[in-house]
Amino acid sequence: MAEWIKAGAVIFAAGLALYLIVVLLVWIGQERFIYQAHSLPLDYRYTFDGSYEELRIPTADGETVNGLFFRAQGDPQGAVLYFHGNRGNLSRWGHLHHPFTSRGYDVLMIDYRGYGKSTGKPSEAGLYQDGEAALQWLLRHHTLEEVVLYGRSLGSGVAAYLASRHTPKSLILETPYDVLPNVIQHQVMLPLPGGIFRHHFPTFRHLSKARCPIHILAGTHDRLIPLRLPLELKPLLRSPSDFLIIQGAGHHNLSAFQAYHFELDRLLLP
Repeated sequence: MAEWIKAGAVIFAAGLALYLIVVLLVWIGQERFIYQAHSLPLDYRYTFDGSYEELRIPTADGETVNGLFFRAQGDPQGAVLYFHGNRGNLSRWGHLHHPFTSRGYDVLMIDYRGYGKSTGKPSEAGLYQDGEAALQWLLRHHTLEEVVLYGRSLGSGVAAYLASRHTPKSLILETPYDVLPNVIQHQVMLPLPGGIFRHHFPTFRHLSKARCPIHILAGTHDRLIPLRLPLELKPLLRSPSDFLIIQGAGHHNLSAFQAYHFELDRLLLP
């Protein structure tokens, strides 16, 4: 019996040590996991189809974010302010203007601070300021009632934050989360103490304050942000039909499904 107790104690101690190592790694490395930024030289030249303008937008705290403003095909009926995911930069994301410019919307995309040609270091508060600066720039060309806020993955938290402070035409979230620490916990497959997280992006809290129509797009096979996390946001929507679940879609390929484009037609076209 004593040997069993001793063996159990050793296993428990080893498990506890492993758990504490995971907690330490998350504490130390969460910025690297959340903000997978890739920088670009300032003389880098983007190559995208369509008419666009490269921008340098100042933020309230003295940083400068790089942006791309794509012109709508035909007379614009509004504008989309697009916030991309956590990896890469505009050289990777810029081509995603097409589903919106082809439907008659101007599109503004920005690289968050620390991404691409943007200055600074990414943080939750910093990304909110980047989003606010981008919106203020866009409002020089469009009224708030013409602006659709679109957030993808990490960007869904930024878009939701802006919708809690302004009342745009609508808010569309692609593969969102309820609160970012839940995404990290899903990835490490362990319950983690909430106090170790420095970045939260509480989308659920922002949506509870939003006064515009909200629409959510998510896939059944998303391994990064499992469907159960965006489903936590469903009670905050005006109608169950405002939550589109795309069967078979993962985190990165919603636009490969016809249901995604049918939904954009429904939400964006007259």
